Amino acid sequence: MKKLFLACLFLLGLCFLPFAHASAATQSSDTMILEWRAEKAWIDKGDLCLRGTFTNKRKDLSITKINQFVTEITFTRADGSKYQYVAMPTKMPLVKISAGGTRTVTFNLGHFEDTWKDWVATEDYTFTYITGKRW
Repeated sequence: MKKLFLACLFLLGLCFLPFAHASAATQSSDTMILEWRAEKAWIDKGDLCLRGTFTNKRKDLSITKINQFVTEITFTRADGSKYQYVAMPTKMPLVKISAGGTRTVTFNLGHFEDTWKDWVATEDYTFTYITGKRW
């Protein structure tokens, strides 16, 4: 009886063996892998919002998470004066990008009280990716 139980347990373990494969996630800030393009900045209910598109430039990597996102926006007022605003999102949205894919994301950068005529954004971000993973 004990041998039969161990044999069944062994066969059951073999059934789940292919699912036991684990792959390690890697963190990076390489813009040659993931590129961000800011498209629009606006005020919504007193909060500054920034929308843009992430593009995964690699066909063999899947982005699983944006870990950190810091943006520096240079605003130009109507009188020509410039000022810089550095911010992080109040809440990081869930971002998954398949290999070679794109994803449009909107960040809420928190309370903001000013106006502008023009703006330019630069950013610094880190992300997690998995090699060879597709979904």
